[in-house]
Amino acid sequence: MRKVFQRGLSIVMCIVLGLISCSCEIYDTLSTIMEPKKGIVEDVSLGYTLIDSTAFTYSPHYKPYVSRDSYNRLENDSMRKLYDMLYTNVYHVYPKSFSDSEYKTKQVILEEALLSQAQIRLTIKALTDDNPHIFWVSTTFGYLVNQEENYTAVQLYSRMSPKKLTESINALKEKVNGFFALLKADMTAYQLELYIHDYILKTCEYDENTLDVYTSMDMTKTNSFDPYGVLVNGLAVCEGYARTFQMLCNGVGIRCINVIGESHSELHMWNAVQLDGDWYYVDTTWDDNNEKSFMYDYFNINEKQLTVDHEFSPLNTELTDEEICGDDKINALTSNFYIPKCTETAFNYYVRESVHLESYDSDDVTNSLMKAASEKADCFHIYIDPKEFTFDYAVDQMFFSYPQYFFQYVDSVNNSLTDYSIDVTNLSLYQKEALSSVTVVLNYI
Repeated sequence: MRKVFQRGLSIVMCIVLGLISCSCEIYDTLSTIMEPKKGIVEDVSLGYTLIDSTAFTYSPHYKPYVSRDSYNRLENDSMRKLYDMLYTNVYHVYPKSFSDSEYKTKQVILEEALLSQAQIRLTIKALTDDNPHIFWVSTTFGYLVNQEENYTAVQLYSRMSPKKLTESINALKEKVNGFFALLKADMTAYQLELYIHDYILKTCEYDENTLDVYTSMDMTKTNSFDPYGVLVNGLAVCEGYARTFQMLCNGVGIRCINVIGESHSELHMWNAVQLDGDWYYVDTTWDDNNEKSFMYDYFNINEKQLTVDHEFSPLNTELTDEEICGDDKINALTSNFYIPKCTETAFNYYVRESVHLESYDSDDVTNSLMKAASEKADCFHIYIDPKEFTFDYAVDQMFFSYPQYFFQYVDSVNNSLTDYSIDVTNLSLYQKEALSSVTVVLNYI
Protein backbone atom coordinates (compact mmCIF):
# COMPACT_ATOMS: atom_id res chain seq x y z
CA MET A 1 0.00 0.00 0.00
CA ARG A 2 1.09 3.55 -0.56
CA LYS A 3 2.46 5.25 2.51
CA VAL A 4 0.50 8.34 3.51
CA PHE A 5 2.60 11.10 5.04
CA GLN A 6 1.44 13.72 7.50
CA ARG A 7 1.25 17.15 5.91
CA GLY A 8 1.18 20.50 7.60
CA LEU A 9 0.13 24.03 6.79
CA SER A 10 0.87 27.38 8.29
CA ILE A 11 -1.45 29.88 6.66
CA VAL A 12 -0.32 33.47 6.90
CA MET A 13 -3.65 34.92 7.95
CA CYS A 14 -1.96 37.59 10.10
CA ILE A 15 -4.03 37.49 13.26
CA VAL A 16 -4.48 40.92 14.74
CA LEU A 17 -2.71 41.41 18.04
CA GLY A 18 -1.71 37.79 17.99
CA LEU A 19 -0.16 34.82 16.36
CA ILE A 20 -1.66 31.83 14.61
CA SER A 21 0.01 29.05 12.70
CA CYS A 22 -1.87 26.09 11.36
CA SER A 23 -0.52 22.61 10.93
CA CYS A 24 -2.42 19.40 11.53
CA GLU A 25 -3.90 21.25 14.47
CA ILE A 26 -4.11 24.96 15.23
CA TYR A 27 -1.94 26.44 17.94
CA ASP A 28 -3.30 29.86 18.82
CA THR A 29 -1.12 32.01 21.10
CA LEU A 30 -2.28 35.60 21.48
CA SER A 31 0.27 38.23 22.44
CA THR A 32 -0.78 41.81 23.09
CA ILE A 33 1.21 44.39 21.16
CA MET A 34 1.08 48.14 21.06
CA GLU A 35 -1.49 49.32 18.57
CA PRO A 36 0.02 51.53 15.87
CA LYS A 37 -1.02 55.14 16.20
CA LYS A 38 -0.30 58.15 14.09
CA GLY A 39 2.62 60.09 15.53
CA ILE A 40 3.26 57.53 18.24
CA VAL A 41 6.41 58.16 20.30
CA GLU A 42 8.73 55.17 19.87
CA ASP A 43 12.44 54.49 19.88
CA VAL A 44 13.50 55.10 16.30
CA SER A 45 17.01 56.21 17.20
CA LEU A 46 18.49 53.29 15.28
CA GLY A 47 16.33 53.95 12.26
CA TYR A 48 14.79 51.37 9.95
CA THR A 49 17.13 49.26 7.85
CA LEU A 50 16.26 49.17 4.16
CA ILE A 51 16.55 45.57 3.02
CA ASP A 52 18.10 44.94 -0.38
CA SER A 53 15.67 43.96 -3.09
CA THR A 54 14.64 40.33 -3.48
CA ALA A 55 14.65 40.69 -7.28
CA PHE A 56 16.03 37.56 -8.92
CA THR A 57 18.19 37.23 -12.00
CA TYR A 58 15.59 35.54 -14.16
CA SER A 59 16.30 33.33 -17.14
CA PRO A 60 16.92 35.41 -20.29
CA HIS A 61 14.72 32.97 -22.20
CA TYR A 62 11.46 33.51 -20.31
CA LYS A 63 9.55 36.59 -19.22
CA PRO A 64 8.38 36.42 -15.58
CA TYR A 65 4.72 36.58 -14.69
CA VAL A 66 4.03 39.28 -12.10
CA SER A 67 1.26 37.90 -9.92
CA ARG A 68 -1.56 40.26 -9.00
CA ASP A 69 -4.26 37.61 -8.85
CA SER A 70 -5.26 38.23 -5.25
CA TYR A 71 -4.60 41.98 -5.48
CA ASN A 72 -7.06 42.25 -8.35
CA ARG A 73 -9.76 40.57 -6.25
CA LEU A 74 -9.57 43.01 -3.35
CA GLU A 75 -12.91 44.72 -3.02
CA ASN A 76 -11.90 48.39 -3.20
CA ASP A 77 -9.13 50.85 -4.04
CA SER A 78 -8.33 51.54 -0.39
CA MET A 79 -7.44 47.88 0.14
CA ARG A 80 -5.32 47.90 -3.00
CA LYS A 81 -3.55 51.06 -1.84
CA LEU A 82 -2.88 49.47 1.55
CA TYR A 83 -1.49 46.39 -0.25
CA ASP A 84 0.97 48.56 -2.23
CA MET A 85 2.07 50.50 0.84
CA LEU A 86 2.58 47.33 2.88
CA TYR A 87 4.66 45.80 0.09
CA THR A 88 6.97 48.81 0.13
CA ASN A 89 7.23 48.99 3.89
CA VAL A 90 8.03 45.34 4.62
CA TYR A 91 11.48 46.06 3.17
CA HIS A 92 12.10 48.50 6.05
CA VAL A 93 12.90 46.53 9.21
CA TYR A 94 13.70 47.96 12.62
CA PRO A 95 16.91 46.44 14.07
CA LYS A 96 15.70 46.22 17.66
CA SER A 97 13.41 43.26 18.30
CA PHE A 98 9.85 43.87 19.40
CA SER A 99 9.70 40.40 20.92
CA ASP A 100 12.01 37.40 21.04
CA SER A 101 11.50 36.64 17.36
CA GLU A 102 9.81 39.64 15.71
CA TYR A 103 11.01 42.98 14.37
CA LYS A 104 8.81 45.89 13.33
CA THR A 105 8.53 46.79 9.69
CA LYS A 106 7.77 50.37 8.77
CA GLN A 107 4.27 51.31 9.81
CA VAL A 108 1.65 52.13 7.17
CA ILE A 109 -0.72 55.06 7.63
CA LEU A 110 -3.55 54.92 5.12
CA GLU A 111 -5.06 58.40 5.04
CA GLU A 112 -8.75 59.07 4.43
CA ALA A 113 -9.72 55.44 4.64
CA LEU A 114 -11.38 53.35 7.32
CA LEU A 115 -10.92 49.62 6.78
CA SER A 116 -12.46 46.88 8.86
CA GLN A 117 -10.36 44.22 10.55
CA ALA A 118 -11.59 41.70 7.97
CA GLN A 119 -10.56 43.97 5.10
CA ILE A 120 -7.10 44.42 6.62
CA ARG A 121 -6.70 40.67 7.07
CA LEU A 122 -7.70 40.01 3.49
CA THR A 123 -5.33 42.68 2.22
CA ILE A 124 -2.41 41.10 4.07
CA LYS A 125 -3.44 37.67 2.83
CA ALA A 126 -3.50 39.01 -0.74
CA LEU A 127 -0.01 40.45 -0.22
CA THR A 128 1.45 37.13 0.91
CA ASP A 129 -0.57 35.19 -1.68
CA ASP A 130 0.90 37.14 -4.58
CA ASN A 131 4.44 37.52 -3.25
CA PRO A 132 5.96 34.28 -1.90
CA HIS A 133 9.41 35.92 -2.03
CA ILE A 134 8.60 38.17 0.97
CA PHE A 135 9.01 35.16 3.21
CA TRP A 136 9.96 37.03 6.38
CA VAL A 137 6.52 38.52 7.13
CA SER A 138 5.27 37.31 10.50
CA THR A 139 1.74 36.13 11.21
CA THR A 140 1.44 38.89 13.78
CA PHE A 141 0.06 42.31 12.88
CA GLY A 142 -1.38 45.31 14.64
CA TYR A 143 -3.90 47.85 13.43
CA LEU A 144 -5.81 50.93 14.46
CA VAL A 145 -8.83 52.51 12.78
CA ASN A 146 -9.21 56.17 13.81
CA GLN A 147 -12.65 57.42 12.85
CA GLU A 148 -12.12 60.93 14.13
CA GLU A 149 -9.03 61.56 12.02
CA ASN A 150 -10.15 59.22 9.21
CA TYR A 151 -7.14 56.95 8.81
CA THR A 152 -6.17 53.30 9.17
CA ALA A 153 -2.78 52.30 10.57
CA VAL A 154 -1.30 48.84 10.06
CA GLN A 155 1.87 47.35 11.52
CA LEU A 156 3.51 44.22 10.09
CA TYR A 157 6.47 42.36 11.58
CA SER A 158 9.51 40.52 10.32
CA ARG A 159 10.49 37.16 11.78
CA MET A 160 14.16 38.10 11.32
CA SER A 161 16.48 40.92 12.21
CA PRO A 162 17.71 43.09 9.33
CA LYS A 163 21.11 41.38 9.45
CA LYS A 164 19.67 37.87 9.46
CA LEU A 165 17.12 38.81 6.82
CA THR A 166 19.78 40.19 4.48
CA GLU A 167 21.79 36.98 4.85
CA SER A 168 18.69 34.88 4.22
CA ILE A 169 17.61 36.86 1.15
CA ASN A 170 21.09 36.55 -0.35
CA ALA A 171 21.10 32.80 0.29
CA LEU A 172 17.68 32.40 -1.31
CA LYS A 173 18.62 34.56 -4.30
CA GLU A 174 21.71 32.43 -4.87
CA LYS A 175 19.58 29.28 -5.02
CA VAL A 176 16.85 30.81 -7.18
CA ASN A 177 19.26 32.48 -9.59
CA GLY A 178 21.16 29.21 -9.84
CA PHE A 179 17.94 27.44 -10.76
CA PHE A 180 17.03 29.93 -13.47
CA ALA A 181 20.55 29.62 -14.92
CA LEU A 182 19.93 25.91 -15.50
CA LEU A 183 16.99 26.47 -17.85
CA LYS A 184 17.49 25.88 -21.54
CA ALA A 185 15.95 27.99 -24.25
CA ASP A 186 12.80 26.91 -26.10
CA MET A 187 11.30 24.81 -23.32
CA THR A 188 7.51 24.69 -23.44
CA ALA A 189 5.46 25.86 -20.47
CA TYR A 190 4.63 22.22 -19.71
CA GLN A 191 8.33 21.24 -19.79
CA LEU A 192 9.23 24.16 -17.54
CA GLU A 193 6.50 23.28 -15.08
CA LEU A 194 7.57 19.62 -14.99
CA TYR A 195 11.19 20.68 -14.49
CA ILE A 196 10.20 22.90 -11.56
CA HIS A 197 8.10 20.11 -10.05
CA ASP A 198 10.98 17.63 -10.23
CA TYR A 199 13.54 20.17 -9.01
CA ILE A 200 11.53 20.87 -5.86
CA LEU A 201 11.08 17.18 -5.15
CA LYS A 202 14.81 16.54 -5.57
CA THR A 203 15.78 19.57 -3.48
CA CYS A 204 13.40 19.25 -0.55
CA GLU A 205 12.19 16.72 2.00
CA TYR A 206 8.98 16.95 3.95
CA ASP A 207 9.61 18.33 7.43
CA GLU A 208 7.99 15.81 9.75
CA ASN A 209 8.92 17.79 12.87
CA THR A 210 7.05 21.03 12.27
CA LEU A 211 4.53 20.37 15.02
CA ASP A 212 7.42 20.76 17.47
CA VAL A 213 7.68 24.39 16.36
CA TYR A 214 4.32 25.15 17.89
CA THR A 215 4.51 22.97 20.95
CA SER A 216 7.85 24.57 21.87
CA MET A 217 7.25 27.92 20.13
CA ASP A 218 10.69 27.58 18.55
CA MET A 219 10.07 30.03 15.72
CA THR A 220 13.53 29.50 14.25
CA LYS A 221 12.06 26.66 12.20
CA THR A 222 9.26 28.60 10.58
CA ASN A 223 11.11 28.65 7.25
CA SER A 224 9.55 25.25 6.66
CA PHE A 225 6.53 27.24 5.48
CA ASP A 226 8.28 29.29 2.80
CA PRO A 227 10.67 29.09 -0.19
CA TYR A 228 13.75 29.56 1.99
CA GLY A 229 12.90 26.31 3.75
CA VAL A 230 12.54 24.46 0.45
CA LEU A 231 15.49 25.82 -1.50
CA VAL A 232 18.06 26.63 1.22
CA ASN A 233 17.26 24.33 4.14
CA GLY A 234 15.82 21.51 2.03
CA LEU A 235 12.98 21.02 4.54
CA ALA A 236 9.40 22.22 4.24
CA VAL A 237 5.74 21.48 4.70
CA CYS A 238 2.94 21.92 2.18
CA GLU A 239 2.85 25.71 2.35
CA GLY A 240 6.57 25.88 1.62
CA TYR A 241 6.20 23.50 -1.32
CA ALA A 242 3.25 25.44 -2.76
CA ARG A 243 4.79 28.89 -2.37
CA THR A 244 8.08 27.74 -3.91
CA PHE A 245 6.29 26.14 -6.85
CA GLN A 246 4.33 29.36 -7.38
CA MET A 247 7.47 31.51 -7.16
CA LEU A 248 9.45 29.46 -9.67
CA CYS A 249 6.54 29.04 -12.07
CA ASN A 250 5.85 32.77 -12.04
CA GLY A 251 9.56 33.31 -12.65
CA VAL A 252 9.35 31.54 -16.02
CA GLY A 253 6.06 33.14 -17.05
CA ILE A 254 3.62 30.49 -15.88
CA ARG A 255 0.57 31.85 -14.10
CA CYS A 256 0.35 29.98 -10.82
CA ILE A 257 -1.65 30.55 -7.64
CA ASN A 258 -1.99 28.87 -4.26
CA VAL A 259 -5.15 27.06 -3.20
CA ILE A 260 -6.07 26.36 0.42
CA GLY A 261 -8.23 23.57 1.77
CA GLU A 262 -7.93 20.18 3.40
CA SER A 263 -6.47 16.85 2.39
CA HIS A 264 -6.64 13.69 4.47
CA SER A 265 -8.47 15.74 7.14
CA GLU A 266 -5.59 18.20 7.52
CA LEU A 267 -5.20 21.83 6.54
CA HIS A 268 -3.35 21.88 3.25
CA MET A 269 -2.09 24.10 0.46
CA TRP A 270 -1.48 23.24 -3.18
CA ASN A 271 -1.36 25.06 -6.55
CA ALA A 272 -3.28 25.78 -9.70
CA VAL A 273 -1.42 26.55 -12.95
CA GLN A 274 -2.65 27.88 -16.26
CA LEU A 275 -1.41 26.28 -19.48
CA ASP A 276 -2.76 27.27 -22.90
CA GLY A 277 -5.67 29.03 -21.23
CA ASP A 278 -6.79 26.06 -19.14
CA TRP A 279 -6.23 25.52 -15.42
CA TYR A 280 -4.79 22.42 -13.71
CA TYR A 281 -4.16 21.53 -10.07
CA VAL A 282 -0.72 20.52 -8.83
CA ASP A 283 0.19 19.18 -5.40
CA THR A 284 3.96 18.90 -5.10
CA THR A 285 3.67 17.94 -1.43
CA TRP A 286 1.69 14.78 -2.07
CA ASP A 287 3.90 13.95 -5.06
CA ASP A 288 6.98 14.06 -2.82
CA ASN A 289 7.17 10.60 -1.31
CA ASN A 290 9.55 7.67 -1.25
CA GLU A 291 7.79 5.79 -4.01
CA LYS A 292 8.51 6.87 -7.58
CA SER A 293 5.33 5.11 -8.63
CA PHE A 294 3.34 8.04 -7.21
CA MET A 295 5.64 10.92 -8.08
CA TYR A 296 3.20 12.45 -10.58
CA ASP A 297 -0.23 11.50 -9.31
CA TYR A 298 -1.03 15.14 -8.52
CA PHE A 299 0.62 16.77 -11.52
CA ASN A 300 -1.87 18.74 -13.61
CA ILE A 301 -5.04 16.99 -12.49
CA ASN A 302 -8.59 18.24 -12.83
CA GLU A 303 -11.17 18.94 -10.15
CA LYS A 304 -12.79 15.50 -10.37
CA GLN A 305 -9.42 13.85 -9.79
CA LEU A 306 -8.37 16.29 -7.06
CA THR A 307 -11.51 16.06 -4.96
CA VAL A 308 -11.02 12.35 -4.39
CA ASP A 309 -8.91 13.40 -1.39
CA HIS A 310 -8.88 17.23 -1.38
CA GLU A 311 -11.49 19.71 -0.24
CA PHE A 312 -11.47 23.44 -0.94
CA SER A 313 -11.73 26.12 1.69
CA PRO A 314 -14.48 28.60 0.73
CA LEU A 315 -13.98 31.83 -1.15
CA ASN A 316 -13.51 34.78 1.18
CA THR A 317 -16.61 36.36 -0.40
CA GLU A 318 -18.63 33.49 1.08
CA LEU A 319 -17.52 34.22 4.64
CA THR A 320 -18.75 36.74 7.16
CA ASP A 321 -16.36 39.21 8.77
CA GLU A 322 -16.59 37.20 11.96
CA GLU A 323 -15.56 34.02 10.15
CA ILE A 324 -12.64 35.82 8.48
CA CYS A 325 -11.41 37.34 11.75
CA GLY A 326 -12.25 34.71 14.36
CA ASP A 327 -12.33 35.58 18.05
CA ASP A 328 -11.45 34.09 21.42
CA LYS A 329 -13.97 31.30 20.85
CA ILE A 330 -13.36 30.30 17.23
CA ASN A 331 -10.33 30.39 14.96
CA ALA A 332 -10.40 32.40 11.77
CA LEU A 333 -11.48 30.26 8.83
CA THR A 334 -9.16 29.66 5.90
CA SER A 335 -10.31 30.99 2.55
CA ASN A 336 -9.35 31.53 -1.08
CA PHE A 337 -9.54 34.61 -3.26
CA TYR A 338 -10.01 32.50 -6.37
CA ILE A 339 -10.53 28.82 -7.14
CA PRO A 340 -10.16 28.21 -10.88
CA LYS A 341 -12.23 25.51 -12.51
CA CYS A 342 -10.03 22.69 -13.73
CA THR A 343 -11.78 20.32 -16.12
CA GLU A 344 -9.20 19.43 -18.78
CA THR A 345 -6.72 16.55 -18.98
CA ALA A 346 -4.51 17.56 -21.95
CA PHE A 347 -1.50 18.46 -19.76
CA ASN A 348 -1.95 15.76 -17.14
CA TYR A 349 1.34 13.93 -16.61
CA TYR A 350 -0.02 10.47 -17.43
CA VAL A 351 -1.87 11.73 -20.48
CA ARG A 352 1.31 13.37 -21.77
CA GLU A 353 4.00 10.91 -20.68
CA SER A 354 2.35 7.45 -20.67
CA VAL A 355 1.78 5.11 -23.54
CA HIS A 356 -1.91 5.16 -24.45
CA LEU A 357 -3.69 1.84 -24.55
CA GLU A 358 -5.96 2.11 -27.56
CA SER A 359 -5.79 -1.50 -28.72
CA TYR A 360 -4.57 -4.66 -27.00
CA ASP A 361 -2.78 -5.73 -30.18
CA SER A 362 -1.06 -2.42 -30.81
CA ASP A 363 2.74 -2.35 -30.87
CA ASP A 364 2.74 0.97 -29.00
CA VAL A 365 2.76 -0.61 -25.55
CA THR A 366 5.45 -3.13 -26.45
CA ASN A 367 7.67 -0.46 -28.00
CA SER A 368 7.24 1.84 -25.02
CA LEU A 369 7.97 -0.98 -22.59
CA MET A 370 11.08 -1.86 -24.61
CA LYS A 371 12.30 1.74 -24.29
CA ALA A 372 11.63 1.72 -20.54
CA ALA A 373 13.42 -1.60 -20.05
CA SER A 374 16.42 -0.51 -22.12
CA GLU A 375 16.80 2.41 -19.67
CA LYS A 376 16.09 0.13 -16.69
CA ALA A 377 13.23 2.39 -15.67
CA ASP A 378 11.74 1.79 -12.25
CA CYS A 379 8.16 2.35 -13.37
CA PHE A 380 6.07 1.93 -16.47
CA HIS A 381 2.86 3.92 -16.91
CA ILE A 382 -0.06 3.02 -19.14
CA TYR A 383 -2.89 5.45 -19.82
CA ILE A 384 -6.12 3.59 -20.46
CA ASP A 385 -8.03 5.75 -22.89
CA PRO A 386 -11.53 6.12 -21.41
CA LYS A 387 -12.88 6.61 -24.93
CA GLU A 388 -11.76 3.13 -25.86
CA PHE A 389 -11.97 1.02 -22.69
CA THR A 390 -13.70 0.59 -19.39
CA PHE A 391 -10.92 0.89 -16.83
CA ASP A 392 -11.67 -2.20 -14.72
CA TYR A 393 -12.19 -4.42 -17.74
CA ALA A 394 -8.97 -3.30 -19.42
CA VAL A 395 -6.95 -3.88 -16.25
CA ASP A 396 -8.45 -7.31 -15.85
CA GLN A 397 -7.67 -8.27 -19.47
CA MET A 398 -4.10 -7.04 -19.26
CA PHE A 399 -3.07 -8.39 -15.88
CA PHE A 400 -5.48 -10.90 -14.38
CA SER A 401 -7.67 -12.78 -16.84
CA TYR A 402 -6.70 -14.62 -19.97
CA PRO A 403 -5.01 -13.62 -22.19
CA GLN A 404 -3.10 -11.31 -19.76
CA TYR A 405 -1.86 -9.06 -22.51
CA PHE A 406 0.75 -7.27 -20.42
CA PHE A 407 2.74 -10.45 -19.91
CA GLN A 408 2.72 -10.94 -23.65
CA TYR A 409 4.26 -7.48 -23.96
CA VAL A 410 6.88 -8.43 -21.36
CA ASP A 411 7.73 -11.68 -23.15
CA SER A 412 8.21 -9.80 -26.40
CA VAL A 413 10.54 -7.30 -24.73
CA ASN A 414 12.52 -9.98 -22.89
CA ASN A 415 13.10 -11.82 -26.16
CA SER A 416 14.85 -8.70 -27.44
CA LEU A 417 16.95 -8.00 -24.34
CA THR A 418 20.33 -9.68 -24.08
CA ASP A 419 22.14 -8.99 -20.78
CA TYR A 420 19.12 -8.87 -18.49
CA SER A 421 15.35 -9.18 -18.56
CA ILE A 422 12.23 -7.92 -16.81
CA ASP A 423 11.47 -10.13 -13.83
CA VAL A 424 7.94 -11.36 -14.54
CA THR A 425 7.72 -12.89 -11.06
CA ASN A 426 8.38 -9.56 -9.35
CA LEU A 427 6.01 -6.98 -10.78
CA SER A 428 3.89 -4.60 -8.71
CA LEU A 429 0.75 -3.02 -10.09
CA TYR A 430 -0.93 0.19 -8.92
CA GLN A 431 -4.36 0.89 -10.30
CA LYS A 432 -5.21 4.61 -10.54
CA GLU A 433 -8.73 4.66 -11.82
CA ALA A 434 -9.28 8.36 -11.11
CA LEU A 435 -6.29 9.07 -13.37
CA SER A 436 -7.24 6.43 -15.97
CA SER A 437 -3.80 4.93 -15.60
CA VAL A 438 -1.90 2.01 -14.17
CA THR A 439 1.68 2.03 -12.96
CA VAL A 440 3.79 -1.12 -13.06
CA VAL A 441 6.89 -1.26 -10.90
CA LEU A 442 9.63 -3.03 -12.86
CA ASN A 443 12.43 -5.18 -11.53
CA TYR A 444 15.18 -6.82 -13.55
CA ILE A 445 17.17 -10.07 -13.40
